[in-house]
Amino acid sequence: MLPALLSAFLLAAAPAAAAPVDWHTKTSPHFEILHESVWSPASISLELERMYSSMRLNMAMFAPWMVKEKTKIYIYSAQDSYLAGEFRPPRWSKGLAFVAKKTIVVYDTGDIVKLKAVIAHELTHLYFESYFAEKLKYPPQWLNEGLAVYLEESAFPGGAGPWSRALAYFPDERRFPFPAFFDLKIDQLSAESRIADWYLQAYGTVLYLYRPHTRVQFKAFCEAVRNGKPVEGALWDSYRVREGRDFSVKWEAWLQAYSKPGADGLPMGNPSASFNFKPVQISSFSFTNFGSKK
Repeated sequence: MLPALLSAFLLAAAPAAAAPVDWHTKTSPHFEILHESVWSPASISLELERMYSSMRLNMAMFAPWMVKEKTKIYIYSAQDSYLAGEFRPPRWSKGLAFVAKKTIVVYDTGDIVKLKAVIAHELTHLYFESYFAEKLKYPPQWLNEGLAVYLEESAFPGGAGPWSRALAYFPDERRFPFPAFFDLKIDQLSAESRIADWYLQAYGTVLYLYRPHTRVQFKAFCEAVRNGKPVEGALWDSYRVREGRDFSVKWEAWLQAYSKPGADGLPMGNPSASFNFKPVQISSFSFTNFGSKK
């Protein structure tokens, strides 16, 4: 028998047991949805199937299993129960993806659009990371997060959310130089504003590789990276971009065109002159108000 003092110490040091949850289940053609609240988020099955139809166009080439196999989605009723739950998420997270279990975990904020954005973000991680896991690899961080944000935008009306608007106002001095950006990791950045810039540039980089080009090129690029080719070599094979500086010149030219005013005098439709928003996986900071360009 342990001495009473040691026993008390071990009990105090042990993590608290996860709060039990009485899950309620809904099923749809492609998802098994487990929600903590007695009532599920409004029209969640229909909303997720609509989102699935959009995501399938972009992600089935990486995760063909998504067509026939259901993904399990846990939706906690609030952040408190999410943090206290069995999945032990970091406090800053708004969602988790478990590739081996084909499962994602999120919590409801009462805003269906934002909930869909979080789910789209985590589903992208699930689908894309499963593609790299086939070769026992993990995708480059900028590529993984940039693609997740790209698909996250599809959850917003018209497919244009805060990320696309922020990118139109991304100041030159806040951007990271290429090719150094390809090797830069989030944990190398201490300032929250710089982490925000990193996310925005990751999204902008993936958007450039995907939208002006073709899905075939993007898939070929990801395939080359998955097979162990350095990013710059994969860029040449798939896009005929010679090296980091060449990519930087082309990306900057594309971003300048992306940011040009339309007929209404504003880039990307009708964004506000200044705005704050939080990336899906980082809830402790807001983006800098970039403001409108002069």
